[in-house]
Amino acid sequence: MMSVNQKYQSFIQELNSPRLQFNEPLSKHTYFRVGGPADLFLPVNSSAEFILAVKMALKHQLPYFVLGGGSNLLISDQGFRGLVIKNQTRQISLKGFSGGSLKTGQLQVDKILIQAESGVLANQLIRYTLDEGYAGLEDFLGLPGTVGGAIFNNSHHLGKLIGDLVVEVEVLTTQGELKKYSQSELEFAYDSSRFQRTKETILNVTFQLTKGNKNDLWRKAEAAVKRRVQTQPLSQPSSGCIFKNISLAEAMRVGTPNHTRSAGYLIDRAGLKGVKIGGAMVSDRHANFIINTGQATAQDVLDLADLIKKTVKEKFAVDLQFEVFLLQ
Repeated sequence: MMSVNQKYQSFIQELNSPRLQFNEPLSKHTYFRVGGPADLFLPVNSSAEFILAVKMALKHQLPYFVLGGGSNLLISDQGFRGLVIKNQTRQISLKGFSGGSLKTGQLQVDKILIQAESGVLANQLIRYTLDEGYAGLEDFLGLPGTVGGAIFNNSHHLGKLIGDLVVEVEVLTTQGELKKYSQSELEFAYDSSRFQRTKETILNVTFQLTKGNKNDLWRKAEAAVKRRVQTQPLSQPSSGCIFKNISLAEAMRVGTPNHTRSAGYLIDRAGLKGVKIGGAMVSDRHANFIINTGQATAQDVLDLADLIKKTVKEKFAVDLQFEVFLLQ
């Protein structure tokens, strides 16, 4: 039987990186704490390293997957046959200002452009903007994962979509070419962006923010975090919400209170809180969270998710759709 080293020999030799790891357990790198091994695992710390890794994988026709913070992701127990690139690019920079005016002898700017590499932790970026008094991202404090993942998913909180604040994204195409997209080209929608369709690699993101009061912004951000703590099982391993919220039409047909579109409401009404398969359990705090109670496998999670879908379908005639992304 061919070893991992033999299977990927030409790639390994040309890459020639001391950081390349073999059979790395991916459970160590996800919020869920489940998932089998990656044949090859490569942490990258700079944009240049990141681009090189992707281009090398393309050159050698090697299956690859870019791993950010590991939130909103369920990796199969079999792991990944190919290269997992762990994106640890962490640079944040002030790209520019726009809409400035001279008031009381000082330049007052209306809009601030902040560029963040895709491996920047979402909370790292948000805290930076709060400390600088830049408004826009404060309601997202507590968002798990990285900037790249947030853009790929078009993360949302308190009715806001992070994509609404994006003006430009630089990517590496599946042909290995650098390309920039403006807001209108990003195809942002609820839980969706163009990148789910194109599989382009997000390198950096430019956000347009406004000037705000630092203390007021921190108060608003801390209130958002408090709400997360009160409503989500943050102390236990999970991927966040397993299912997308339902449509308004479905909510009206079912007759949910105030037409709430919460998938968690339907799961709760179906009597599934606390239901367990193996080490995976529907959270008692938030029914749209499946938690790892300690020894869960990815299959436990999938089996429990399937039970949830079937039960909700039977009781409410609603087909729940996965919000979490599957790597198998």
